[in-house]
Amino acid sequence: MRVRPFRGETDEAKSTVLRKILVTAGSAALTYIASTFFARPDQIWSVTLAIVIGGVVLVIQLLHEFDSRLHGLEASQEVRLQAMEETQYHRLQALEDSQQRHAREIERVVGEGFIKINEATELFGLVEASALRTDVVTQFVKHSTQIGPAPPLIFDFAQAEIARMSEFLKDVSQGGDVAHDGEDRDWLLGLTRHAQSSIDATSLTAVDAGNRGFGDGGLWSSDLGQRYLEEQRDAVRRGVTIRRVFILDRPDIADDPGLREVCRIQTELGISVRVLDPSAIPSIHTTSLFDFILFDDVVSYEVTPAVRIADRSGPIVVNTRLVLPDARVKERAQRFRDLWAAAREFTEKAPPG
Repeated sequence: MRVRPFRGETDEAKSTVLRKILVTAGSAALTYIASTFFARPDQIWSVTLAIVIGGVVLVIQLLHEFDSRLHGLEASQEVRLQAMEETQYHRLQALEDSQQRHAREIERVVGEGFIKINEATELFGLVEASALRTDVVTQFVKHSTQIGPAPPLIFDFAQAEIARMSEFLKDVSQGGDVAHDGEDRDWLLGLTRHAQSSIDATSLTAVDAGNRGFGDGGLWSSDLGQRYLEEQRDAVRRGVTIRRVFILDRPDIADDPGLREVCRIQTELGISVRVLDPSAIPSIHTTSLFDFILFDDVVSYEVTPAVRIADRSGPIVVNTRLVLPDARVKERAQRFRDLWAAAREFTEKAPPG
């Protein structure tokens, strides 16, 4: 593709050529006039001298122009080289900055990777050193990682359950009280299922009986009560000693046939049952009766009942807690021994009025 010169460059070139012609012609003419009128030589010699002088002047002009253009070209080339050097410098600087950022990013990623590896190694070491079964903990973590973000409802529910379990494990590991709003049937059934030596339980009318007695909508006629009895039966079969004191905190409940039926069923399952009449309650405990179950004398399962409403037939549990501190568990154990000693053996016949 041909490059057309600018108009200014064309006019400048034309003026330069015209000037050279005029200067050369003028020099030749002056030489001819001077040699003809002053030296008066031959005509041929005058013409030849004029031509030589004109040629010399033309060559001088050409050399001068060549030198000027050469200097201009050198200056232009120097400016261009300087611009190229600056461009290359900026490019190299940008490349160096990019490489430094990339190196810092790699260093950060590698550092975070090592931190995660260290955390994973430390966590695995804690799992290995834990008294819990390693395979169960590993399966828990593995199954947790397989939960996908969709559907959101299942994901949020699983996330909440994991957080709840984490909080539960933290509270248990710290040896304090673990609380739950409402009734937690999993704690009750799980502790009964895993008890190894003993279960000592109290059964208050306000917690386990209905409005008109133990056989009217109480704990033992509910689904939880039936499953609880099944777990106690299995516990007795594996050698766990179970004792229960039915505390009659209402005088009218003493001759309740529902109570006698509940006691009979539990006795047949191998549970040692006693009944504590209101008049026999130790004075030290009359103002502080509450429902609790001791498992292996290491944890106390306790519930807080709500205020009874007349038109409701079943008990309502406000909250459930596990008491783990050793001193408080021992206090519950002594309290149960006092209540057990004051209670009478269960007989299928109604007590004398």
